Amino acid sequence: MADAAEEALQGSWDQDLAEALDSGGSDMEMERSVVQESSAQHRAKMWKIALNVSGKGDSLSPWDGVLDLPEQSLIHQRSEQLIDQLEVSEEERRDSVCDVESVISFYCKSRNICFSPETSWPHLLKPLLGLRLPRSDLYNCFYAVMNKHIPRDCVPSGRPFHLYRLLLQYHEPELCSFLDTKKITPDSYAINWMGSLFSSHCPPDVTRALWDCYLRQADPFLIFFLMLIILVNAKYAEGE
Repeated sequence: MADAAEEALQGSWDQDLAEALDSGGSDMEMERSVVQESSAQHRAKMWKIALNVSGKGDSLSPWDGVLDLPEQSLIHQRSEQLIDQLEVSEEERRDSVCDVESVISFYCKSRNICFSPETSWPHLLKPLLGLRLPRSDLYNCFYAVMNKHIPRDCVPSGRPFHLYRLLLQYHEPELCSFLDTKKITPDSYAINWMGSLFSSHCPPDVTRALWDCYLRQADPFLIFFLMLIILVNAKYAEGE
């Protein structure tokens, strides 16, 4: 009897959440209370709302789909390596590799930029793939994450890392001085943290929980404080 009641309540809860998200998802307090329980379908709706791409059209529709970039073999290789980390069937694997390669290739073509071995973009796609989005939504979400949440000039010695060092110097001057003495620059350890929103180092379930909060906050400076917390915690962990 108790199990039946619990299942009925869960079904009602799922329906209420789905209806709330379909209606626009403007109640962020509601999302905070349920985000830990959300299914992939509900999380997909919440992330699309947070990224402001819900209902957006297919940005890839004008593209002819030709994969002919000079670095195409590298993009294909990285796409395969990413999908190999996921538990998918052989048929799903082919489709997923094609989706990732297409998203990255179109992004490079539309922005007239090159894909390099150090690029963290495949890591950004990993948590999005877990939502099982159609390719158009996958691209829209990826583009929004890149545009809204990845700092510009996120390259070695880029301006975001100078800002991060100033933040570290203000809050942890001794630690900052120690790292400077050892010639350990922020970009040498934090470039993948920043470029992938931690998805390059965290298991998928941890990344999803982190992004649930991160995307909801919509604060482009939050990444700097998260990196600072990780570094400071590592300092005290080492001290213990």
